[in-house]
Amino acid sequence: MRHIRILRCAAVALAAAVTVGLGTTTAHADPGIPDVGYGYPDPGVSVRCVQFFVNSYLNLHLLEDGKFGPQTEYGVRQLQRLSNYHWATRELAVDGIFGKATGQAVLDHVKRYPGTIDYTKASHCAHDIPSYSVVLN
Repeated sequence: MRHIRILRCAAVALAAAVTVGLGTTTAHADPGIPDVGYGYPDPGVSVRCVQFFVNSYLNLHLLEDGKFGPQTEYGVRQLQRLSNYHWATRELAVDGIFGKATGQAVLDHVKRYPGTIDYTKASHCAHDIPSYSVVLN
């Protein structure tokens, strides 16, 4: 009887530890998120997040309306150029498409330099833009 009580206590402690641990895990990007750009299905939330990153790093004052248009495409190209010149570990194609490589470069930069951006909003957007891997806490 005592062993069962000990096992129950251990199970409760383990469940609590797992629950607490899950609260501090790293945010995952959804691998199924399509590229954002002309010719791709653009969920408004993904486009708004792309516009947020463009505005945050380039100060272009894009309207974060969730509509991918010429100004957003221009902003993505400028963001890809900025990344290539200053912080990408691999050179990005400057094509105006916010794909997995662009998303990964941007989110890696956010993780390395969290003070350069609204980290809370960037963390939420990490779930809505294409990228290869886990990047933000």
